Amino acid sequence: MQIIQRYMLTIHDLFTITDGDICGAEIEVAILDGGVEIDRMKFSGKCQSKDGYSRAYTGKPGLTADLISGPGHITFTLA
Repeated sequence: MQIIQRYMLTIHDLFTITDGDICGAEIEVAILDGGVEIDRMKFSGKCQSKDGYSRAYTGKPGLTADLISGPGHITFTLA
């Protein structure tokens, strides 16, 4: 029986500023198992909310996430 863990990926400050205008942006996030990439996700849009944009992710215990490209920052926590 395999144990499944639920995580919450939250993206903060997903935007760029071009010529004084706030514009949407694109980021890539890698999901890692012991430092080895097992999944990659792309997100695009604009999020300036202090709470960020959250999405659930399900996988095995011990996974981590890393922002590969794009602006802002992410958190990846147990849900």
